Formats: sequence, C-alpha cells, structure tokens
Amino acid sequence: MMARGVVDKVFPGGVLAVWHEGETLLEAFGWRTYLPYPIRNDEEVFYDLASLTKPLGTTLCLMRLLEEGHLSLSDPLSRFFEAPPWWKKVRLYHLLSHSAGFPAHRPYFARLITMPLHERRKRFLKLVLYESPAYPVGQKHVYSDLGFFLLGEIVNLLAPKGLEDFFYETLSLFLKRRDILFTPLKGGLVREETAATEVCPWRGKLLWGEVHDENTWVLGGVAGQAGLFGKARGVLELLRTLLEAYLGTREPAFLKRDLLRTLWHWKSPQSTWALGFDRPAPSSSSAGEKISRKAVGHLGFTGTSFWIDPENRLIVLLLTNRVHPQRFPNKLAAFRPALHDLIFQEVVRRPK
Repeated sequence: MMARGVVDKVFPGGVLAVWHEGETLLEAFGWRTYLPYPIRNDEEVFYDLASLTKPLGTTLCLMRLLEEGHLSLSDPLSRFFEAPPWWKKVRLYHLLSHSAGFPAHRPYFARLITMPLHERRKRFLKLVLYESPAYPVGQKHVYSDLGFFLLGEIVNLLAPKGLEDFFYETLSLFLKRRDILFTPLKGGLVREETAATEVCPWRGKLLWGEVHDENTWVLGGVAGQAGLFGKARGVLELLRTLLEAYLGTREPAFLKRDLLRTLWHWKSPQSTWALGFDRPAPSSSSAGEKISRKAVGHLGFTGTSFWIDPENRLIVLLLTNRVHPQRFPNKLAAFRPALHDLIFQEVVRRPK
C-alpha cells in the first residue's frame, strides 16, 4: 500500500514504522525529493515533523517542568506574561487542550520579515497576546498554533537555556543519538539528509532542510508549534518510551505513569483533545476505524502522524513529505485512515 501511495502521488516518499508487542517494522519508500533531481529515500532521512513538535517537543518539555514542580496545569497565563484582561481566565490546561480562546492561525510572518531576527520573537508574542478571543475560554476547542507558540515561550521562560537546548537535554534522557532536532542545516546536516517539502511561493524556493511552517521560519526555526525534524527510528523510540511509561513497564526519568495518564485521559467536552495530544474521532478519524478510541496521537501538516494505542500495544508512525513539490491536492487525508486500518488488521488481528 505504501508503494502504491508513491505511484499514485499521495506522497513522493515516506517511512512507515510500526511497533506491536515488542516487534518492529520500519521501511522506507519512494523519494526524498523530486527536485532538482530525484533522490531515493531510506530509513535515515530526516523529515520535517511539523506539528508533531507540539506533543513530542513542547509538551514533552512541559511534562518535565510539571514533574519537577516548576509548573501546574492550573497556572494562569498571567503568571508568565503581562496579558490583557480578556485572557485572565486562561490556564495552562486550556492551552494544552486548544480551548484557550485563541484563533487557529495568523500569518504574522508577513509582518515580521522586515524586522531584525532578534526583535521578531518579542513582537510575535505581543501580537498573540493582543489577539481578540475567537470564542469564550473553555467553551470550544479550536486547534491553535498560537496557543502552542505561547506554551513554547513558557518553556523559554522557565528553562535556563531556552526551548531548543532544554529539549535536547530532555531528549538525551531517552535517546543516545540526536535523531530529533531543530534547524538541521545549522546542526551540521546537509540538505540531502532531509526530505524536501514545498516549492514555497512566498519564499520563492524549494524548502529542503528548512522548516516548512512560515511563522516558525520567521522566528529562526524554533517555536512551540513547529520546527522539529526527525528520523523515524528516533521518533519511534521516543513513542515507545511514552507508551512504556504509560503502561508502567518502564519509568524513564521524569515520565511518570500518573502524569501521562493525567494528560492522555483528560476529558474535553465535545472534543477529541487530551492535553498536548489528540485522540481518534468517534468516526472518520485519520487513525482509521479499528484503532482504540483511547489511543493518542497527532498529525503534522507536511504529511506526518503518529498514533499510540496502549490498549492494543500498538504504535504507528508515518513520516512523509506529501507537500512536495506542492501542498495540493491532499491525497493523504483519504490514504492515511485506510493504511491504519490495514495495519491493524494485519498486525493486531492477524491469525496466531
């Protein structure tokens, strides 16, 4: 099915990783880039993880700060920022569950590009804080990059070295190799080690080793909502660590079972959102129809996703560059649930 996805131009290439009860499948398909010439894919390619940064980067750092006592889920936004009075009811758990009242997105990059890089983050923060509420706090759930930008800035405030270095320090507690990182080209990789994304009309070039999300790009490539690149093997190892901590079969560093259960079991009225993670919709989910509705996961705009199903001891990680060379049409939306249903049928329900 993955090979057919390449032929049918669902994506130029991808890496599929499946873990089930101690057994791992990991295989690459297709191409890491079509332009300026095709380059074959392999399991060692770094993909732009896009919004997987939210659970696996920002939320991971917040989990550590929570467990170490530097934060509480009920902390108000006003503890960290001088926010206007209309945000006084916002708590940390509102931001993590996308119910804080912030709009989904704003193209701030177009306004900030003319400013010096060192001034942009402060201005970006002010623009977010002075947004008008899109709905009353806690009354709806609107997936918001702006809310997760604020969560990243909270990590920047509380972590002595900032979000990027705090993430690396935190990740090193679980992974020996740096298989997940921000700004890969600055970190010493060459672009051929990454999967290319869009030919960006706004930036006027092919994005290859450079973050796809424009707001994150204008901030230098590091933000709470996006920016991470990762290899499938390293991302899968992190997902296994989370699952094993949740199941209580392993207690790594600060990842306590009770903390994960608090985040993953969080109840959001009329929404699938837990805290920092999503859950499958009752029907028409990107995770398919067969996976447990208690699973947790997330999607990324560039064509990435993961789902962790504790009930069935299953992890499915899909890394693709479906936006290469352009984001439309999005054939992955129909392909992904069918793929997850096939995996569940062949892996979980296969004859013994």
